[in-house]
Amino acid sequence: MGPRAEPPPVLRDRLGLCQWFHFQDYAGLDRAVEALSELGVRLLRTGVSWADYFRPGGKEWYDHQMKALGDFDVLLSVWHTPPSISEGHACSAPPRRLRDYADFIDRLITEYGDQFDHLELWNEPNNRYKWNFPDCDPEWRKFGEMIGDAAYWARQRGRRTVLGGMIPIDHHWLKLMNDYGVLQYVDAVGVHGFPGMWFPDHPNWDWHGHWKGWPDKIGSLLFHTAGLPIWVTETGLATWDLALHRESKYELQVAMLEEAAFTCPAERVYWYSLIDLDPQRDAIEGFHVDENEYHMGLITYDGRRKHAFDRMKEVLATPAIPSLSESQNQ
Repeated sequence: MGPRAEPPPVLRDRLGLCQWFHFQDYAGLDRAVEALSELGVRLLRTGVSWADYFRPGGKEWYDHQMKALGDFDVLLSVWHTPPSISEGHACSAPPRRLRDYADFIDRLITEYGDQFDHLELWNEPNNRYKWNFPDCDPEWRKFGEMIGDAAYWARQRGRRTVLGGMIPIDHHWLKLMNDYGVLQYVDAVGVHGFPGMWFPDHPNWDWHGHWKGWPDKIGSLLFHTAGLPIWVTETGLATWDLALHRESKYELQVAMLEEAAFTCPAERVYWYSLIDLDPQRDAIEGFHVDENEYHMGLITYDGRRKHAFDRMKEVLATPAIPSLSESQNQ
């Protein structure tokens, strides 16, 4: 009898979900874990807020969060500078001592190193709401030094890292990261993309008018990653119709999920998100400034499963396509 054949890869080995957990929201965490298990999710992207970690009760909260997520392969996104150590006392500003971020990454590896799969270093760094580059770092030099130090040290500690997902896609920004030496230490390049979202001329999304599909976009970007694989660390579609000001687009959400799952040749893809944002909470741009932010989930905040929830469950169990980087290596 010959060696037993390995089972073919399925999409749950490449397609995951992204869900943020609000500080000390124990009930929300339990609810999400139950839904993720029902879906059969293996890959989960979530975060640790550097600022929240140092709030009273912060370490206890993250101890609980990481233990609760023990059954998943976690991509842990780490961002939000503690205001007490940042320029301008803002979470989106650089720390005054840039190496403090690497020190915090070192602490997370010590505390939770056996509870996550990869570290994602920051989130949407070319989005001014996540990194205040216009005022604090117009050429991203501080960002490059900070992330390069953290990625270097994570590698010394034996941990793999992903450069925080950029949006919009910007080859010039990625070249800066390469020029600053960041790409020599990270293991993958993160990107965010939301085709079909917003209005055609909406400033938050610059691909809408010339979207040619995931293979075209990922293929063109591979020339700028210094040989690193690409991870789509966020993509999704809101079930909110901006023109009609009402819930809608359930079937379009399914279609965009299928397009990302079956045609995107990135090494990993994370769908955003599992559960809609609490309508009583502020989004990062403000309270209901962009209504899309409140309708990105597969489940409504009051618990109703959208059409895409059941389709995600089916998709995760289907055979996987090779990524472009895998195809090129074959």
